[in-house]
Amino acid sequence: MMNLLAPDVIAQVPPHDEEQLGPVRLVGKDQVRQWLDKIAKTQVQINYKIQRQTEGETDGELMIHSKALPWGGTSVAFQVLASHTERDTRKRYFESGSVFLQYGEDGKIHRIRLYLSEKNEVLDNQDNEL
Repeated sequence: MMNLLAPDVIAQVPPHDEEQLGPVRLVGKDQVRQWLDKIAKTQVQINYKIQRQTEGETDGELMIHSKALPWGGTSVAFQVLASHTERDTRKRYFESGSVFLQYGEDGKIHRIRLYLSEKNEVLDNQDNEL
């Protein structure tokens, strides 16, 4: 994935530290790599799925929005459903969110915004017997 990023990429991502509030701003591929490495060390079974939209008889259409940028390149946005398992506790979490990417004319990602909702723990139905 790192080869998709421009060297001076700017990323706005959710905090990985439970103590921090608000988004984190990362500048450059090295900071993005550090953020991803920290996640890889604490989470497993990480999944991001582009959310489909249904209406009427439609089975579900991938809703990916794109627009040419006035300075060149393309902006892409879509909704995601995200899930992961904590490596140490094996608790599973689910979040909904959105991704905004700006590609430069060089085909590299120059800006990333990842918004995720408050995470919700996925509970096993067997633990919640009526």
